[in-house]
Amino acid sequence: MAIDEYEDGGIAKTFLGPPPPRWFTWLTRGCEFTTFILVTVWVFKDLGGLAFTAVSTGTNATDTSGIFNWHPLLMSLAFPVLMAEAVLAYRAPLGPALERPQRKQLHAALHSLALACIIGAIAAAISSHTRKRPDPIPNFYSPHSWLGLTTLSVLTAQYLVGVYVYLFPKVAIRNRRAMAPIHQFFGRATFTAGLATMAVGVQEKTTFVQNGMQLSGSALYSSVIQLAAVIQVFLFLTGTLVLFHHCGPAPPSRKTGDNSQLLPDVISQEA
Repeated sequence: MAIDEYEDGGIAKTFLGPPPPRWFTWLTRGCEFTTFILVTVWVFKDLGGLAFTAVSTGTNATDTSGIFNWHPLLMSLAFPVLMAEAVLAYRAPLGPALERPQRKQLHAALHSLALACIIGAIAAAISSHTRKRPDPIPNFYSPHSWLGLTTLSVLTAQYLVGVYVYLFPKVAIRNRRAMAPIHQFFGRATFTAGLATMAVGVQEKTTFVQNGMQLSGSALYSSVIQLAAVIQVFLFLTGTLVLFHHCGPAPPSRKTGDNSQLLPDVISQEA
């Protein structure tokens, strides 16, 4: 093997890109859905499953954990799956033959579904806290909740900007071009912040479970603790693999062959 093949990045580019090869993208999707499956197993196997109503456990006492469990389940669908696919929608969409306008619509639809899941997850947490008896649990007191509210605020702003500027453009093309790198940066930053907030939430829940069940010694190796650790690893892997798709320039437009002067993730020459 000639040494210049290594020096010009030939071997690395063949196996890793950019752009990443097809197998790398499917590995990424495998991590996305594995994360969701792991959280689902954790919720049903170790945390007691799901419920829509509080369960009476005695006189003026209720168990609302089943209501709360919608929170991690919906969040694991929102960020590691829907938001991840939204970030991939331009670089490596599920339908590679999609034209740019269709990718834009897919990007917007995935973000809309993710936002709906996030709102539902937060509503579930608030409902479980306020319906807890005899003593309701306070809302928005922990670092996890503060990180979550910050992430949701930025995500909502991103969503509104995306709809106004790109999905149903109300601004001139030159302004869209100027805003594109900012929109891209905060989109990826919000995705990363969402995964980080999830990791903090998983650790917080694990601590509550450990203290509530008084786990110690070998009991710390039970699935309720260890599965949470595996979930956190997959959150990291999912974020890393998704963002790797953006480490190089976007693929050129199939119509023009060159988008070097544009940011094709959010605008096109037809805009």
